[in-house]
Amino acid sequence: MRKILLALTTLLLLIGAGLARADAPITNWLQNPATPIAEAVRGDFWNDFLLTLPFLLIPQILLVLVIWKFRAARGHEAAKWHENVKLEFVWTALPVLTLILVAVPAYSVLRSMDVPPKSDLVIEVVGHQFFWEYRYPRWGIDISNEPLVVPSNKVVTVNATSVDVIHSWWVPAFGVKQDANPGRISHTWFRAREGRYKGQCAELCGTLHGQMLIDVTVLREEQFDAWVKAHMPADTTAAPASQTKEAE
Repeated sequence: MRKILLALTTLLLLIGAGLARADAPITNWLQNPATPIAEAVRGDFWNDFLLTLPFLLIPQILLVLVIWKFRAARGHEAAKWHENVKLEFVWTALPVLTLILVAVPAYSVLRSMDVPPKSDLVIEVVGHQFFWEYRYPRWGIDISNEPLVVPSNKVVTVNATSVDVIHSWWVPAFGVKQDANPGRISHTWFRAREGRYKGQCAELCGTLHGQMLIDVTVLREEQFDAWVKAHMPADTTAAPASQTKEAE
């Protein structure tokens, strides 16, 4: 009994500590969706949760009811019966139907992740131990250890790679988690609302993995244009983002 009380006390303390740090950046829980993909993923999450919840609750409820209703004194002989075709059909058909209802929306979301619309902006994301480098090929901008800055409500294609080990560029609010592999280029995309968003490397990449954080600043178009002009190299003559669109 003491061990159980100790375990419960420890659990409550951990929950309290987590709530006390609620104002700190959280990158591993359900953040508010900031992109269409994240909204679709969130919808899929709740759809799958509600569809599978009965398979968790019903057996436990039935177990408790059976234990209570059919309890008997020692020496009581239990009922003997075998097979129930209708019941076996039902408990086979319902999980199959549930899997179909889970799979169809999930496939649609995965398809939209893999086939992005036409890009308004292409960003190169390069993973290093232990920081992120962001390149804007159109303007020759290259930044490191700074927030990624993109325009709001624009389709941003991310080409991710790494120079050393495997990293993973993960921003929960975007519904984006893309591995960055050495010697390979992988792709993802997002279209985000204005705001500031947090993320982190989601692939164990070394001793300072926990400090490989991600900051993304999504600005209004005119603010993004001003940021581009302030960061463009002196010999770059490319037009601002509001005047041109970059194909994927």
